[in-house]
Amino acid sequence: MMSYEQWLNSILEVAKETASREFQQEAWLSGRPSTSSPTEIYNQLFDDYTFDLFHETYSAGFTPEQNTAWQEFKNQLESFGNKYDEFPNERVVFDDPDWQLVREAAARFIAAFDQSSTSTIPSQSV
Repeated sequence: MMSYEQWLNSILEVAKETASREFQQEAWLSGRPSTSSPTEIYNQLFDDYTFDLFHETYSAGFTPEQNTAWQEFKNQLESFGNKYDEFPNERVVFDDPDWQLVREAAARFIAAFDQSSTSTIPSQSV
């Protein structure tokens, strides 16, 4: 199992890709091969980095701001994910105004968790 810091940093890296319009423009629309896609972002968070398990394990130590940012990011991703097929076209996602809401939620998530990543590790819930 990853340490708290490793786990959070992995989630934050995906959140940073999600929040960055510039990253998405380069990775998704440049025509160059990329391992990033809207589907990959979702899969990394919910399958690879077990976003919900991290929350379940450590949320007892989250600040109210972190809990709010967590829920908003998760809700925006899930809401957007329900809008399209399993493998949406990158251009369609990039241009969708609802994706901007996901980017903004990701930015709030990053702000809430980056500031605490050097503080004490939240306790695990039992």
